[in-house]
Amino acid sequence: MRRVFRGMTAASLLLAGSAAWADEAGSTPSSQNNAVVSAATSDTTSPDATLEPLPVTASSRPELLWELDAYYSSLGVELPLTKEPVPEGGNLSEAEVYGRLFRDSLRPRVLMLEASVYPMPVAGTWFKKHHPEAYHYFDLTEIGGNELNLIDGLTAGFQEPWAISAFVGSSMQFGKTADNDNRGYMGYLVSYGAKHIRNNVMIDDDWWELEWKLKGERRRADDELSWSFRLGVKTHGNPDIRDVAYVALRRSNLDYNARLLQFLNNANMEFKTEVDQRSFRFLRQELTIGYNIPLPRHRFALTLDTGFIYESDDKYSGPLADPTADTFTIVFRPNIKF
Repeated sequence: MRRVFRGMTAASLLLAGSAAWADEAGSTPSSQNNAVVSAATSDTTSPDATLEPLPVTASSRPELLWELDAYYSSLGVELPLTKEPVPEGGNLSEAEVYGRLFRDSLRPRVLMLEASVYPMPVAGTWFKKHHPEAYHYFDLTEIGGNELNLIDGLTAGFQEPWAISAFVGSSMQFGKTADNDNRGYMGYLVSYGAKHIRNNVMIDDDWWELEWKLKGERRRADDELSWSFRLGVKTHGNPDIRDVAYVALRRSNLDYNARLLQFLNNANMEFKTEVDQRSFRFLRQELTIGYNIPLPRHRFALTLDTGFIYESDDKYSGPLADPTADTFTIVFRPNIKF
């Protein structure tokens, strides 16, 4: 029943976001630069794990991958590039997972094609455009010339409404019955989109992004651990938006057996820094920290991430240069994890 509820909720958010984006952009949303690439780790290390060959799953075959969420929803297909079975890394430590994925990424074994959309950020741009007066009803206060708006806080952190992506690299899954949420990947990701979001305003921009990525998730009976490490560059077709290079880190842990005060067992953290590709001048900083409140009896958790985004005026020029635009945004991102 909880899965049905999650599916219905996420699907409705996805449809709302898709309809809003179609209204803004006049076309069908696709995917995100942040492609659904997953990897994970284990808290227990086998001393001989690095000396033994990895067990493998029965076979490699094309698979359909999907995810529904209020902030990121996607649909993709994973295509094997070799006839070798997919490695199974259930007993490897975190460092061993990284090492195996890195070694295998030198000889890619999978190609993943994906399309995704961000429902909440898209809905925020639609609401601001079509209901500007109602949008400003959610202004909370002003700090240092920055207007803090609740909707800005709920939708911040996504600079595009959709993207299409292609990933090539190595893969690993955790457990013989591993599903889409129990995998690890390392490799290279190319993404494309035609829109840019700034302060909940949609801007025309044909952008391309190339990044090296390690991202994944391992789900066990009472514990879920996920993380993402990215290095990349992003080139904008709109000449008034600076091309950037960036580094981004994200880590999240959900432990149903942890006591309430064991913060690190249920903590989320995300960090991203952008600099100008040419001058390496600092342009944007994102930092969010959150906490998961597990409800073991119901097998889901309430989550809340809070933080800030700082964006320099130097990121935009020409008609997009706006001295009145907010440089600071407070992030307020509630969600539910099933």
